[in-house]
Amino acid sequence: EIKMSQNQAQVVVLDYNDLVAEKDLTKQIEEAFGYHGIGLLTVKNVPTLVEKRETLLPLANKFAQLPNDVKERYVHAKSMYSFGWSHGKENLMGKPDDTKGSFYANPQYDTPVDDPELIEKYSPFVHPNIWPKDDLPELEGAFKNLGQLIVDVGTLVAKQVDRYVASVCNSYPTTKLTKIIQESKCCKARLLHYFSRTQEEIDAMENENKKMAETGDEFSSWCGWHNDHGSLTGLVSAMFIDENGKSVANTDKTAGLYARSRSSDLIKVNIPQDHIAFQIGEASQIHSGGIVQATPHAVRGSNVPNISRETFAVFMEPMWMEPMSVPEGVDISQAQSASAAENLPKGVPRLSQRWNNNMDFGQFTDETLKHYY
Repeated sequence: EIKMSQNQAQVVVLDYNDLVAEKDLTKQIEEAFGYHGIGLLTVKNVPTLVEKRETLLPLANKFAQLPNDVKERYVHAKSMYSFGWSHGKENLMGKPDDTKGSFYANPQYDTPVDDPELIEKYSPFVHPNIWPKDDLPELEGAFKNLGQLIVDVGTLVAKQVDRYVASVCNSYPTTKLTKIIQESKCCKARLLHYFSRTQEEIDAMENENKKMAETGDEFSSWCGWHNDHGSLTGLVSAMFIDENGKSVANTDKTAGLYARSRSSDLIKVNIPQDHIAFQIGEASQIHSGGIVQATPHAVRGSNVPNISRETFAVFMEPMWMEPMSVPEGVDISQAQSASAAENLPKGVPRLSQRWNNNMDFGQFTDETLKHYY
């Protein structure tokens, strides 16, 4: 039995119309992304979101059903599987994770840079997109439509984050996060398919969970806790699909996204179908000197047999040469306080193990991926 925190987190909800009107939402930003927040908020009333989500998510399932030799054409080892199809390449708790497959692309730029040397050297960041034009031609347009919408709304959220951080820290560059999102060519989106499981597989997993629970390690088996290391992540509510390809309601109320608060409470986050959720990443945590904080999160799969889960996340990240330094005059220890580091779940490496104030984002990414892959 999962010990859930009693404060079934009241997730902060922003209204898209308030973002467009540039109302002052710093209080809500602090509540969601500040030290005591859960590092996540949602935005409602986003025009065209519902249709774009309903067009894209079923295609995750459709792509995953293609024959393996077809999917193999879209595997790109050279970029460390950061473009195209990736299945079983990530490690979770030290084991390859084959429970999900991902299709990665840049939703904004098909060819972010033209220089072959840069593409060679920074392939995980700027390799040209790989689209299944022959095998699933509708994927490209649907992926870009939803991805670009999320970046547009993310830019509006970033303006509010900048306003909040600048109000607390006078050496913070006032448009830091907004400029990163507007100017970076390295945005990356991930269309995710969690494979359906048989009743036997589910039972075996549950037994494993019980063993873990006895060692006090109850959550790690189902999820792979992590912090996003970019600046801002946008994600939509997951869709559940049955074996006939029909979208169905999720009847397993324990399935879905969880966050771990600064005081180690486990909080289940429900994203309504017509909202976009935004999570703060570690790059923003560093750039703000710890004023906004990334929160470890994880996904628990459904225990209903023969149902797959589809979702989509957009990682808004700096260019690789962006300096990963705290604002001038801020002590670097503020980027991750000792108490926040203490409460990280097992498997989430502390910032101090993979970051120093003289790194650029490319180096920080390399160090972070070494800990997760």
